[in-house]
Amino acid sequence: MSDGQLSPEIGGELLSATVKRLVLDRIVQGHYQPGERIVEFKLAKELGLSQSPVREGLRELAAVGIVTIHPRRGARVRLPSAKELADVSLVRAEIDALAARLAAGRISDTRLDALEGLVGDMVARLDAGDFSGVTEADVRFHHLIAEASENHALERAFEQLAPFARTFITLTLPDVDVREIVEQHRPILAALRARDAERAAEAARAHQLSVSELLQTHFPAALGDPAEVQESSPGA
Repeated sequence: MSDGQLSPEIGGELLSATVKRLVLDRIVQGHYQPGERIVEFKLAKELGLSQSPVREGLRELAAVGIVTIHPRRGARVRLPSAKELADVSLVRAEIDALAARLAAGRISDTRLDALEGLVGDMVARLDAGDFSGVTEADVRFHHLIAEASENHALERAFEQLAPFARTFITLTLPDVDVREIVEQHRPILAALRARDAERAAEAARAHQLSVSELLQTHFPAALGDPAEVQESSPGA
């Protein structure tokens, strides 16, 4: 999806979801910085939309903590605290472990091949310095496993939490060596290919716990105090 105009023929619910994805992609890519204001009417004009689907898309992002919305001041990009991000990773550790355990006996060979391709994509993008691409492939990898679990409640939980780590890791990847964490996807894939539910669950849990440790270790040095970011933002 490009940053150009969106088709007015898309239904209202789908259109707000498209706006949500576009804004999230822009945050991940650094187009919108932490603390920056997202002006609803300007975004609507840029995309050739009414303000209603833009407003709804921003509300959906606010519901998962990616932006904040203040009366008369509109939406701003929110930077979660280090503890909040680490807490999310701890919850993700159990969600991803359950997804891998359930998927082990259900996942198709075609989907396993897709997972292998995504691991290769992560490594290639990391080598190229494409940090946004690394996180996109990472989210897709874990989402495919969540889908293979055939548990819709688990999928919804994953979709609610995934944006947190995605935004943080994209902002900090240039300063942190994450090759080991990227390589941790291989044991998950190997266990799934072996249809070993417990080993897959443990590998998925260990991976997310490593992400949690990364967040706790590098967040303050990489991005500073979120409160200071918000206070020092232009137009704050």
